[in-house]
Amino acid sequence: MLLATLGHWLVLLAMMACALNIGATAFSYHPAAKVKRSEWLETAHNASFVTWAFVAAACALMIFAFLTNNFALQYVWENSSRAQPLPFKISALWGGQGGSLMLWTFVLATYGILVSRGGRRSGQELSPIAASVMCFVTLFFAGLVAFAASPWVVMEQIPQDGRGMNPLLQNYWMQIHPPTLYTGYVGCTVPFAFAVAALFHRKFDEVWVTLIRRWVLFTWIVLTVGIVLGGVWAYETLGWGGYWAWDPVENASLMPWLSATAFLHSIMLQGRRGLLKNWNIALVTLTFLLSVFGTFLTRSGVVQSVHSFAESGIGGYFLGFLGFALVATMVLIYWRRSELVSDARIESALSREGAFMLNNFLLLGCTLAVLLGTVYPTLSEAIGNERVNVSKDYFNSTMAPLGLLLLALTGIGPLLAWRRTTVAGIWKVLKFPVLWSLAFSPVLWFLAQWRTGAATAFTLSFFVFMAIGFEFFRGVKALRNKRNSTVLDASADLISFNPARYGGYIVHLGVAVMFVGLTGSSLFKVETQSMLLHKGEKMNVGEYILRFDGLERPKDLDPSLRDQMNARITVFDANGQVTSEERPMRPHIDFFAAATASDPQTKDEEGQSARRPSIRSTLANDLYLVLDGFDSKDNSASIKAYMNPLVMWIWISQGFFILGTLVAFIPPRRNPVVRSVVREGAPAVKEAPRERELVA
Repeated sequence: MLLATLGHWLVLLAMMACALNIGATAFSYHPAAKVKRSEWLETAHNASFVTWAFVAAACALMIFAFLTNNFALQYVWENSSRAQPLPFKISALWGGQGGSLMLWTFVLATYGILVSRGGRRSGQELSPIAASVMCFVTLFFAGLVAFAASPWVVMEQIPQDGRGMNPLLQNYWMQIHPPTLYTGYVGCTVPFAFAVAALFHRKFDEVWVTLIRRWVLFTWIVLTVGIVLGGVWAYETLGWGGYWAWDPVENASLMPWLSATAFLHSIMLQGRRGLLKNWNIALVTLTFLLSVFGTFLTRSGVVQSVHSFAESGIGGYFLGFLGFALVATMVLIYWRRSELVSDARIESALSREGAFMLNNFLLLGCTLAVLLGTVYPTLSEAIGNERVNVSKDYFNSTMAPLGLLLLALTGIGPLLAWRRTTVAGIWKVLKFPVLWSLAFSPVLWFLAQWRTGAATAFTLSFFVFMAIGFEFFRGVKALRNKRNSTVLDASADLISFNPARYGGYIVHLGVAVMFVGLTGSSLFKVETQSMLLHKGEKMNVGEYILRFDGLERPKDLDPSLRDQMNARITVFDANGQVTSEERPMRPHIDFFAAATASDPQTKDEEGQSARRPSIRSTLANDLYLVLDGFDSKDNSASIKAYMNPLVMWIWISQGFFILGTLVAFIPPRRNPVVRSVVREGAPAVKEAPRERELVA
């Protein structure tokens, strides 16, 4: 088939362009190419662009196959059907193994051209090697698409219709979550590429610190949003009443996020005092390796997950690539070990440097705990021939204390001085937030229903708000006294001088808000057993009373559905009716007609079904209803209900994360007056002469 042959050759040509980039870059550093080095680098840059063009064309061709219902391609048949809505025909590109790897390759190639073009315009010395590393990783993924998991396989018999996408994937989050998560996941390659380039050039100066910090910051926020969108998808689609289940594939996205968070804190020490060069290289490498390892978990079939792809033979390729990347990076680090040694030392554990290092150890402890819990079932099966599953209780009991310690550090760290802080100095800066937190603790314990864990989380979250608010207030007050400006002007000046610091403070506030949501939804969740209701009967869940008003079918059925059944639920609370007659809650079940795998020419009469919950969200709680089953003959339904407190605050926290990251990207505005005030507004302990503050 011409289209399949063309698509396959586009991927092969992209691989050739990657090889050309790697070869041209390598030869440009050979002594024989010294005179024409710029020409070789220009060739390498052009090869990066050609790589992107070929991969983009291959993706466009596959989307065209979906849009034209080209079921001669097995991948199209597996993930689409004639009745499938247009948006899902496009998102079907990443609905299976081969297409998602092709999207992965496209994102990699896009990052590669951005790195190459950015270096070409700025004259950045590190960019050619970094772009070459990007091309090497792209070459690996393109090779998987071309030979190990090709989406261009042609079927022996051309069916009239496709099997259709998995019903759980036919949700608008399918169009948003995977590309966002992939962008963050794949973005972990960029800082790794710049780390390799820094090792090659022996260049670990402030320019490198600023460059790599920006890339990690971008990757971190995109990965954060991608993970949360995955939680929203699970919450709104899977119908189990939760948003996070410590599923292996969920954990695979969390691990590089944790290590990237550790890096964003430790890189500040290198930028300020030249500390932790080798540590930061190791963290960047770990983040990249964890992203590849997560890809391996998702696509090899070695873990049992509702999110993972079917078992395939590509797991060995990922393990081989992981081993090569690890060994090659270790060799590079050993080769440059003398340049990675810092003359400066952390002088005291009671300092901001000490708080950052403790933060790093806790985050890496979280990463290790998640990693062990994720791979243990597979390891136990491989070693003892019996699979021992790890329950969510292990993750909750392990991560809860580590998370609370991190939450406390989120408030304490910004108040400590650089280099060294005395005990008296610590009390001076912590006195205000600690006393206010103690004063409000009875109220917080009451709201926590006297549960120790919940009260601790609420109190620490309140402490973080007080600590960061106090730090910001001190800076604004000092600036107003010195410049006689308004509160708004002083606040803007303070943030504009060091947006990296105050952007980080906003993110810390988001962490506190998220902990409130996580605590409420985890410890105070109310769940009912599935209850059979006939029309007019009622059931209770938490503070709500639910009345079943009968079954109904929609007037306008979606073309992709064979049928749909809704349960009409009216909600009451102590104050009366909550939902209106026109807009009751409607949990429902969607029924899809699907082609069977054994005979693509016929339709499965039963098809597939998906439960779609109905959710009523407020700042206080979410009422979450699921239609478990129904009997249309006697107009009855089995309803499962949940009341999830404070879930909304998890989604609200993302606004803090995004705003804080955007602030951190703002170029700093130099102002001698503000600089002196920021120093005076720092913790009231005399510091040693300060090096230049790292700014974004």
